[in-house]
Amino acid sequence: MPCFSRRSRLARLANGWLLALLAGIGCARPSATDRPFTLVMLPDTQIYAKRFPEIFHAQTQWIRDHRDRENIVFVTQVGDIINDHDRDKDLYQWATASKAMAALDGVVPWGVAIGNHDYDQDGDKEGRAELFLRHFGPQRFAGRPWFGGATPNGLSTCQLFSGGGIDFIIFHLQIDAPDDTIRWVKEMLARHPTRAAILSMHIYMKGRDGVARHPKRFGLKDGNSPQVLWDRLIRGSPQIFMVLCGHEGRTDEYRQISTNDEGRPVLEILADYQKRERGGQGFLRLMRFDADEKTIRVQTYSPVLKQFERDETSEFDLPWALPEASYAARD
Repeated sequence: MPCFSRRSRLARLANGWLLALLAGIGCARPSATDRPFTLVMLPDTQIYAKRFPEIFHAQTQWIRDHRDRENIVFVTQVGDIINDHDRDKDLYQWATASKAMAALDGVVPWGVAIGNHDYDQDGDKEGRAELFLRHFGPQRFAGRPWFGGATPNGLSTCQLFSGGGIDFIIFHLQIDAPDDTIRWVKEMLARHPTRAAILSMHIYMKGRDGVARHPKRFGLKDGNSPQVLWDRLIRGSPQIFMVLCGHEGRTDEYRQISTNDEGRPVLEILADYQKRERGGQGFLRLMRFDADEKTIRVQTYSPVLKQFERDETSEFDLPWALPEASYAARD
């Protein structure tokens, strides 16, 4: 089933005719790496891990099957990969999540942000996460050429990927990222100064009750709230152009475009379908980056229902907001 609009298909056909014409008069054809590419966002999978494992497996199998057709270059899961904390009862949930994500191994780079349900105890001020680290810690990605590193506690990681001839770095941050995590992110950005940066984390936007970003931390001792993270990291880091998050099932979908200290847009996007029937019916986010049209087309699709969600909060275009340095590197 096609995953993007008829307008996009017609545009691709037109581009194909133009490229053929240019080739006929001796002009160079862009390489395959320059074509539009897709980043997949998996919102909270906790209910799938607990009650509907077939939905979780359907999501990652669909990604595997459609990697080439949709030019999928990265998959991010934004936390609460499992639901329950009871160490004697939740191991099957970890096994489900681990097996579902393993379908992507050797297929496409991917990462997981730790959610509040993924800690050993919800709201643990010490941030203990033995089971998360056992299943999704840095050792799982050792030897992968796209794995960029982790904080000493292993709860925040970064990955490297490319699409459309542009190099990216994506960070999967622990909840209430503490000061040393902020320093680590800044160090990694300095190490990769021409990479466009994305932050993926579980708790960031609230998007209701008149509140956009959460003003208070969730509970980690010495952690920083999402608003403090914006003030101390995001707004002053021009490489960061996008922030993705989940957690807010009551909000469901929310987005805003903020402005950083250089006057450039930062795209902030929330999706979490856990409150819906069967934990979300498998809906995931497809973010298609098109350098020529200077847009990022966001669509919401369920491989289980084999259908899109078409309302204005589920399907929309965002401005191409990549940092100038990364776009210049492409040229």
